[in-house]
Amino acid sequence: MREANAEMPIPNDDVLRDQIVRETFEALLGGLRSTGLHREIEPLAHGLATLLHRRRNAVDTELTRHTDALQGLIRAQDGSEVITTQIEDTQNTAETLRELRDALDLMAETAAQCYEMETANAYIAPSGGRSKRTAHLTGAMFEAKAWLEAHERQKAEQFKIEGTPLAIAGDRDWADIDAIWQRLDKIRERFRESYDSELILYHKADKKGVDAIAAAWARNRKVAQVTFQPNWRAFGKSAGFKAIDQMLDTPKPLGGVVIFGSTGIALNLASKAEAKGIKAMRVAKPDTAKST
Repeated sequence: MREANAEMPIPNDDVLRDQIVRETFEALLGGLRSTGLHREIEPLAHGLATLLHRRRNAVDTELTRHTDALQGLIRAQDGSEVITTQIEDTQNTAETLRELRDALDLMAETAAQCYEMETANAYIAPSGGRSKRTAHLTGAMFEAKAWLEAHERQKAEQFKIEGTPLAIAGDRDWADIDAIWQRLDKIRERFRESYDSELILYHKADKKGVDAIAAAWARNRKVAQVTFQPNWRAFGKSAGFKAIDQMLDTPKPLGGVVIFGSTGIALNLASKAEAKGIKAMRVAKPDTAKST
């Protein structure tokens, strides 16, 4: 359903329901109607629905294990880079599992409905029960409400951090670690002088390039970080730009913006920041041009 690449989106609800589950049922059972194998329709349909429910329950169990582990890591947080990295990795895995669980949830319920329409029998899940995602709300509406509630809670916690935010973005293939560390060290000192407060680093939590290098700098310097991870499932190709908008629209005003390189998302961050009256610094790759 989803490879390690976090940018690969899960199919939307309509695709999961119609093109995947319902077409699968029709392909499997359509040729059996009005044949000597008609009696096999009920056990095959029940088996397919049960397979999806069991897989949904397995992923949900794994998600619970990771959320429990995340809570334990948060309680054990001592500021070390090892624990911080474990928290980030566990949170990323839990987010992926949650999206998988939600997708399988919808597929399993759709399969149960297909079974009931095909056989006129009520489908009873073998274990765990049916979530009835569509009982009162559409899947998209339910997910949107849950996402907004979680997002608001997360924002409330994030903005308890004392300091002045610096938003960054840049190239995923940036390899010059020293250039970023030295630049951020200078900006940190400038923030202390100008705002009389510590710097807070805003970034998209990319595992490569500028974001990854800056995140390592923040951990090493004990600087607070707030991550705005793109929601690829909800926004598709525009998810990175939506994450930029979230950085700019937070209640805590930005003290500045720095972009390293010239990716579309980074340039978008700089132009939108300047439109809001926020100073944006552009740093070119050392091997292509001088910093500006």
